Amino acid sequence: MKWENKGHEFDSDAEKIIQSFKDHNEKIYLFGAGRIGHDIGLSMKRYHILGGFIDNNPEKQKGKLLEEQVLSLGQYLENQDRGWIVVTVAGNRENEIENQLIDLGLKKGIDFFSYEDFTMYTFPILSFYKFGILYADIAQISLTERCTLKCRNCAHGCYVVGADRKDLSIEEVYDSADYFFKYVDCVREFVLIGGEPLLYGKLADAIQYIGEKYRDKMGLFSITSNGTIIPEKKVLEMCRKYNVLFRISNYSETIKRLHEKYRQLQKVLEDNGVQYSLGNAEKQWMDYGFETVCREDEEEIARVFDACKTPCREVRGSKYYYCVMARSVSENLGFDIGKCDYMDLKSVEDKKVFFEFNMGYSEKGYLDMCGHCRGSEAVQYPIPVAEQVKVL
Repeated sequence: MKWENKGHEFDSDAEKIIQSFKDHNEKIYLFGAGRIGHDIGLSMKRYHILGGFIDNNPEKQKGKLLEEQVLSLGQYLENQDRGWIVVTVAGNRENEIENQLIDLGLKKGIDFFSYEDFTMYTFPILSFYKFGILYADIAQISLTERCTLKCRNCAHGCYVVGADRKDLSIEEVYDSADYFFKYVDCVREFVLIGGEPLLYGKLADAIQYIGEKYRDKMGLFSITSNGTIIPEKKVLEMCRKYNVLFRISNYSETIKRLHEKYRQLQKVLEDNGVQYSLGNAEKQWMDYGFETVCREDEEEIARVFDACKTPCREVRGSKYYYCVMARSVSENLGFDIGKCDYMDLKSVEDKKVFFEFNMGYSEKGYLDMCGHCRGSEAVQYPIPVAEQVKVL
């Protein structure tokens, strides 16, 4: 979006959101006692507004999550102290639960929310305007653009990056974290990414510095890896010490040799007490069209930006990028555009302006790379997962 009333873009919506929150007893109930619910629940507990969890699974109703009892929907409805409901499941299950709530007369956007709408819009506004806490959903430091795989249509364009590409210096990593947390009070997930972050020679130092200074400002602290490298002992120690989640992208459907690599990696992580996440093998990616799409009309480019709503922020020294892919693809694939598409954290006017930038406002109202990206429409262009290419 393009700034029209800089510093006051959300004032009107904030009043409505705060009033609705009061009308719902200033409590949040998360419908879905799984991974998504757990991750969002970590942040809600920090605000002391987590009412509890709801789940349709009778087995989950017998236990607790984050020390909160998991309720059936019937048990929740018997409670006089009802709150907002956030549906913390994805796919078909999300539609099923939303229809379940609608059948009870509840209204989406008033009584209940999808977790995407809640974490990306409603809650950041509530957090900032009611609690005075600047909340971000997810932010990343890209330690290196180098990778151990050469995936066609890599969302970061890393398949063209050579082994001689210079990584961020450890001082730049420290500066990135310092600048980010100067303004952000709470982030749902803070991620160290690449390329392949385990190629970064001072990964243990990066984890230690960020974990020591800022772990209390994160819900999750994570590393996203393709699982091709076994972490060295010091990295494992730091992951365990600072409760770092090791996210493993599962490309075994395409790259069969990774089955054994994942098995070895899981054993090492388990033996060293490091939490990790390895889901089912990914079936397909989507083609963002970086090398084929070319838009020139500013209104069309702005429409693509507004529809996208990417959650993936990147901090790189004092530069804060709204979209990590826009920055990395432009550099890696040689577009050489969007060099000013960031907020300089050395000269932020005030915290509210930073908040609005984080929510999608800027002087132009779009990113230059949006002219070469399908944005939210990329899901209509499925492609094979992690198909390897030979780069000359």
